[in-house]
Amino acid sequence: MLSVVLSTAFAATPPALDAPVATGMRSKKDVGVVIGVEDFETLPDAIGARADAGSVAAWLLGGRGLDPKRLTVVEDATAASARTAVRRAAKDVKRNATLWIYWSGHGAWADGQRVLLGKDATAEAPADAGVPLAELVGLAEDSKAGKVVIVVDAGFGGLGRDGEVLFPPPDSVGPLPSRTDARITVWSGTTAGEPAYRYPANDRGIFSYFVVGALRGWADGQIGTAADNVVTLQEAQGYVTRVVRQMGGGEQKPGKDTRADVNAWALTTGTLEAGPSKEDLAALALAEKARRVRKAEEKLLVVAKAEWDALAATTAVASPEADAALKAFLTKYDAATVPVDGAQVAVAVPYVAEARARLDAFARAAAKVTKKRGKKKKRTSAKTPPPPPVATAACMDLLPLEPKAITGELTPDLVACLESRIAEEPLLTAKDKLSRMLLVHADARSDTVEWTRLAARHLEDFDRSDPDLCLKFALVLSRGPIEDAELVLKWSDYALENKHVWDGATYMARVYTLYRLKAETATRLWHDAEDDFIEERKEEDELVAEEYRGLAKDLAREWLDYARLSAQPFDRAFVLCESASGNVAFCKGG
Repeated sequence: MLSVVLSTAFAATPPALDAPVATGMRSKKDVGVVIGVEDFETLPDAIGARADAGSVAAWLLGGRGLDPKRLTVVEDATAASARTAVRRAAKDVKRNATLWIYWSGHGAWADGQRVLLGKDATAEAPADAGVPLAELVGLAEDSKAGKVVIVVDAGFGGLGRDGEVLFPPPDSVGPLPSRTDARITVWSGTTAGEPAYRYPANDRGIFSYFVVGALRGWADGQIGTAADNVVTLQEAQGYVTRVVRQMGGGEQKPGKDTRADVNAWALTTGTLEAGPSKEDLAALALAEKARRVRKAEEKLLVVAKAEWDALAATTAVASPEADAALKAFLTKYDAATVPVDGAQVAVAVPYVAEARARLDAFARAAAKVTKKRGKKKKRTSAKTPPPPPVATAACMDLLPLEPKAITGELTPDLVACLESRIAEEPLLTAKDKLSRMLLVHADARSDTVEWTRLAARHLEDFDRSDPDLCLKFALVLSRGPIEDAELVLKWSDYALENKHVWDGATYMARVYTLYRLKAETATRLWHDAEDDFIEERKEEDELVAEEYRGLAKDLAREWLDYARLSAQPFDRAFVLCESASGNVAFCKGG
């Protein structure tokens, strides 16, 4: 079922707002001013602001029924021209009519207030070419309008529609202007310093897109009320707040008016347009999240590529320094994640495989030298520690030792004491607790050799049901020589056996990492076996290479299937699948 939903999501397209809407409503006395500032002289463009303005203007004419002579549309306004347009509209509106003021573009928090920026605004002094939101409210208060609806699609925290920095973000952003006048409501796309995001699916502001949709009829009966061919302010704001947060991952939070009398205002009546179903919205939200994941992944990969390019140039020749640098790169990126919607999503960094391949090449070169000297290539292992001394009272109470273990400050005597207790304790549960304290201590000291020895003993002798420890052990082993590859597969499988202890985003990220680790490890084994066959041309080496190639194919396809199913990046999985199988159709199959 999930795969069906995902395939629908990736093909999801938001409904167009281009078709004219004709509700039959007539509001000939209403006055409207619509401002869309997209092209700034020195700031990045507010992509979609002109389209926002066009959609709002079209709804005011066709949906609300304004007289075209009473509607002013200003594109790419300066602060002065925007101010003039609003003043004229506030002056022209008659008693008991509704004044509509809409502004889409960039905003700023400047001089202690929210300022809407004209196209001539600068990052250094945004308030000098902007109109304070409070000024618009003041102009509305001075008008004769019976009602005033001010709709603002702008962020005020220094971030643009793409989430990138326009100018240094302020420490905080104050609340919207107070709404003491019962005739006026300010409906803002943001409530604090979050961005007013663009909706990439149709290049409009995400807030404006759903505001227009709500007013065309999408909000009718959608927030617990029965559909009655009337969209009230409460219905419109409730619908937009819910859907924008759903589509935007929860960061953007549109404002709401809490006054009961204002909430009852009827914004649209008559023949209304049906909006996307709940299933359609869920598919759109999933597609938008997939886009955010791809964007976050791309940003991380740009950084990783720059680091790898620099590292590749300095690790062409084997040396202890090159070995350490490559392992440090693997430590940083072999379980890389990016934050999306408050959760960590795993990212497959392709340069990780290249770093491992280079380490493998160093190891093979060293093995050849050893072979020439008449020595047989064999797997290295950590030295077995000497028998521990008899336990003393110093480590009988573990509670005071925990802070020292966490900071890596256990003395050699205390470490020896804990080792002796492990040897003497008859119960596995007690051995487990003592062993974990030593693991924490070694980890805090960044003593990878000791941690690896302790983890191997813990998992082999005491407890292998902890998927986090199995995963970490497999990751550490994956940074080592090819001789450890079979162990990487073994402990990855143990971790997967107990994956049920994870849930939510943690489950998805860690299971993805395990499938990735298995696929890349099998690929390493295949390549290493092929190198042996090419060098020796022995039939048995060819059989081993074919066996590992089959394993690499199956595990790459397993990773690919899970990545697709969980809507996580799968480009790297596809490359490994195609390489091992030699069959694009096999990897594209359902």
